[in-house]
Amino acid sequence: MKKIIRISGDIAATAGCCIGIGFLSGKEAQIFFGNTINVIIFALTYGLSACAIREFCRRKHCDGVAALSEKLLPKRANIINAALALCSFVCVTTTLAGVEECLSTLFSPAKLPVFAFTAAVCAAIICRTNIKIFKATNVISISLAIALLCALTVKSGSVGQSVNVPPYRPAAYALFGIATSLGVTAKLGEQSSAKENIVCSVLSALLLAALIIWTLPLCDFSKALPVVSGMSGPLKIFAAITLLLASVTGLAANALPVTEYLSSVLPDTTVCTIMTFGTSLALSMFGFDFAVKYGYAVIAAVGAALVAVATKKLYGKCWGQGKL
Repeated sequence: MKKIIRISGDIAATAGCCIGIGFLSGKEAQIFFGNTINVIIFALTYGLSACAIREFCRRKHCDGVAALSEKLLPKRANIINAALALCSFVCVTTTLAGVEECLSTLFSPAKLPVFAFTAAVCAAIICRTNIKIFKATNVISISLAIALLCALTVKSGSVGQSVNVPPYRPAAYALFGIATSLGVTAKLGEQSSAKENIVCSVLSALLLAALIIWTLPLCDFSKALPVVSGMSGPLKIFAAITLLLASVTGLAANALPVTEYLSSVLPDTTVCTIMTFGTSLALSMFGFDFAVKYGYAVIAAVGAALVAVATKKLYGKCWGQGKL
């Protein structure tokens, strides 16, 4: 039973890194998916990539982004570590921008980014806790997300739209998710067995795919935020709580590599956490669309390179000797 609970928490933590404000608001469904076939492409890309990264971390004993960078390319470890920290920083900024835009759509916009500030403070607190607290928070977050989708399905039914999205976009989104969740998945992969890494990777991909497929019919792609625009009453309040918690868990996961990198220069982790979220909060005022359209592509390219190098180091010799 303990093993089942641990693996369930592992899956929730892995999937929770991807389920954020853009995911539940329908923004990412609008830009990166659009139809069920693209969801399948995402699931395959994400599952295989996650398995490769997690297994690499297990075999090479990488319990964080710095250790992963060192094992991937020792001569360029500092550059890789800095690049990954920058990718995570971009994602933190994107998420904070999304929180402010999305919740301002549900409620009256404020003069200051109060919604993003609230999310940043909550995420900073979670960053200072342990992996067990992080897993439990993600279990609650995903449970609320499922409850919200149930309520939306009962209330509004299926809109039944689809959008023509190029098939490279869901693959890019999967690689983006891999690159920005390394602070969590590296540690989880290092602590798991080979079989557990495969199971967790596959089930995390399937969980995410199922939630996306569930979300797609609820999207009105004529709106800026296809799922949440136009909500009212108690459902609006429940949606706001769910979206906020989902964003907080994603923010905490993405902030870990940044604070880890800053800690190598400034040993005070509290100051590093404040610097990370404070700077991201300021930059998030550039807006959500800007970050999603341009930041995700660069991070996806970094994720693709990571997966390629990890896979080559894991199985390159076997391929060369004809063992695979």
